[in-house]
Amino acid sequence: MTNKNKRIILVTGASRGVGKGIAEGIAQPNDIIICAARSLKKGTTVSQFGFDVKSSLQETVEGIEKKQATGIPFQIDLNNSKEILQLSEFIEKEFGQLDIVIHSACQIHDDLVERKPFWEKSVDLWSVMDVGLKSNYLLSHALVPLMIRSSGRLIIHISSHGAMCYMHGPIYGAQKAGIDKMAFDMAYDLKPFNICSISLWSGIVKDEKTQKVSEQHGEQYAEFLKGAASQEYAGMIINPLFYDENLMSLSGKTLIAAEVGEKYGVKDVDSNKPKSDREVLGGPRDFSDAVVY
Repeated sequence: MTNKNKRIILVTGASRGVGKGIAEGIAQPNDIIICAARSLKKGTTVSQFGFDVKSSLQETVEGIEKKQATGIPFQIDLNNSKEILQLSEFIEKEFGQLDIVIHSACQIHDDLVERKPFWEKSVDLWSVMDVGLKSNYLLSHALVPLMIRSSGRLIIHISSHGAMCYMHGPIYGAQKAGIDKMAFDMAYDLKPFNICSISLWSGIVKDEKTQKVSEQHGEQYAEFLKGAASQEYAGMIINPLFYDENLMSLSGKTLIAAEVGEKYGVKDVDSNKPKSDREVLGGPRDFSDAVVY
């Protein structure tokens, strides 16, 4: 970091869901957290899986500021490569520094969770590749030069167990597997610059969507959520990773948030102990150390 008392952090997908929770959970006094997403204003809702879900960067910023950190809302469509470059230019001009990038944006189609074979779902599910895989690559491509110049330390790609088990169909699984492998390959290129690249499986999270489903299905869904993490938990466990002196030894790996929290002794906000689900859904794979140019 160029300023040891102030971290500059970018979180994508920060208007709702895991991204919102990460932006609020990672916040520490003096941090500046740039929150990037499409939905800006308070009171905004989006329709997802038949539910109206709150989605607002301004509300996320309010949560960050309760932690004595500074939140900066940046409205962006990560489908748009020009807007990605504008975000990069904004960070360069305003701060000249970037310590952490957390890729948590993901464009989800309502058909994703339908219990149908892939050929009966909309081909528009491909959008999950555009925002969540392609956007991670383009944004990293734009931001890494700044991270190198300002001694940035960590790039996190949010992924899931869908990389290893059947989850929501082949397009979702391919995206998650792609994220894990991209984080691994980026780690190789970033190693000379001491920038760590990690894929992080967030696990089941108590976010706006799961809350809506829980309200609808009552006790049946409550059992499912017993091992779920709070919305903020993934952000909370990223902090000890960032400060770990041996962080580079983890570069290229895929980690499970609950296991990271267990390692560093991070307690969730509701005192619940999140489950890793490794035994049920599978664990991350190890990639080969072979290098081919």
